[in-house]
Amino acid sequence: MAEMEILDADITRIRAKIAALHAHRANLSTILLSQPHLPSRLQPRPVLHEGNHRDAAARAEVQLKRNTENVYRACAGITSFKVKDPDPYAVDNGNVLGVRIEVSIGGRFIETYSVLFNRQDTQSKHVLKIHKHTIPPCIPLQQLANKWLPMSTKDAGVAPEQNLVRFGKSLRKELVSWHLRLAAIRTLRAEAGVDEKPKPATEEAQKPVIGIVLNAFVSDDESEEEDEDAGEDTVQSRHGGSIRIASIEADAAAREVLITWTNQRIGVIKVAKDGTVEKAVVRGADGTAQSAMSRAALGRIEGLVQRLAA
Repeated sequence: MAEMEILDADITRIRAKIAALHAHRANLSTILLSQPHLPSRLQPRPVLHEGNHRDAAARAEVQLKRNTENVYRACAGITSFKVKDPDPYAVDNGNVLGVRIEVSIGGRFIETYSVLFNRQDTQSKHVLKIHKHTIPPCIPLQQLANKWLPMSTKDAGVAPEQNLVRFGKSLRKELVSWHLRLAAIRTLRAEAGVDEKPKPATEEAQKPVIGIVLNAFVSDDESEEEDEDAGEDTVQSRHGGSIRIASIEADAAAREVLITWTNQRIGVIKVAKDGTVEKAVVRGADGTAQSAMSRAALGRIEGLVQRLAA
């Protein structure tokens, strides 16, 4: 048995080494085929081994197309591709046009989204409709499709004018601004020292309902002591210097932000798509409006914590 285990370990090690060598070879091939002067050197000319020459030229052309695609994906953020629907009963013989949108923030790729289009029938060659997509529900995808990819016109005999380029640009703008707002809210939580990890829903579900009801049957003395302690904490947070932000919550679209302080002060912030605070309402524990803090919250969402703390 020991010999078999040793043999299996040797085979595993050899396979791992072979995989590493294959990866190293692919990396070296990519570097060699990406040399800028290689295509000119592979121009048709009399050579000793013509087959090797044609193979090298074909590989260099494939690598050039791959490099061009990578440049577009890194700089433009929007690329298109064609796929085939495997469903034998798919419309338009399964021809599907895909649009890939890659979001990068701070020099890093955050997420990749895809939208697949197909034609309703072979008669409408230039009319596309959304087939499948991976866009989050908080992004107004259907509104953009209605604006830039209309499916019908008032005149039934005239094909609707669609603009796939404007649709892709508008959709990418929505996705990038959404991710920027999410990143800004994470920064606000870090600046305020608020833990952004919410309690799992399973913990709330595991709380026994009977136990919560039974807590109402504590003695009057214990309840009075708890109320007195809570009152002292509230007074100390109001009159002391330990008032701080207790939580920062946002909706799925990161357009509305709810800020809660330790002294029961609450602020509701409305954020525009470009990250500007459009409206802000801050109220104290007694419900009175605090106009000074509401005005201080206006501006860019970046630096909101510093403006509210000033």
